[in-house]
Amino acid sequence: EHLGIEGGEEWIYADPENDAYDRLELNRGWGTMVNAATAFRFRDRIFGSLFGSGGREEKKGYEEFRQLFEVLGKWKDAVYVPPKLEQSTNHGGTFIFNGDDTVFAHYDESPGTHADAFDAVDRAIREATK
Repeated sequence: EHLGIEGGEEWIYADPENDAYDRLELNRGWGTMVNAATAFRFRDRIFGSLFGSGGREEKKGYEEFRQLFEVLGKWKDAVYVPPKLEQSTNHGGTFIFNGDDTVFAHYDESPGTHADAFDAVDRAIREATK
């Protein structure tokens, strides 16, 4: 409810038992929390990966950064304590499946190192229209 997504409980998946994280073998651990990849990813989000070229990457980086603050602002009233202590260091991933086949897999290396959402959506559309 605090995210302001109408009907979100119908399609947002929560994994309190950590089953999906465990099966997908997503990255986790305190050693992954401080990582150069995170600093570089935030640099790209702030400045764009082409550093002022005005190209698609710069605009995409700015948009991702703006969206990050929009999402974080919705969490200001939320307090979440994971059911298991080790869940506090879980990193996510982006996966596209076609039946039992994995057609795209990205494992977040550290905080903020998500797959490019635009690329993932493009890949999903290509796969769906085969």
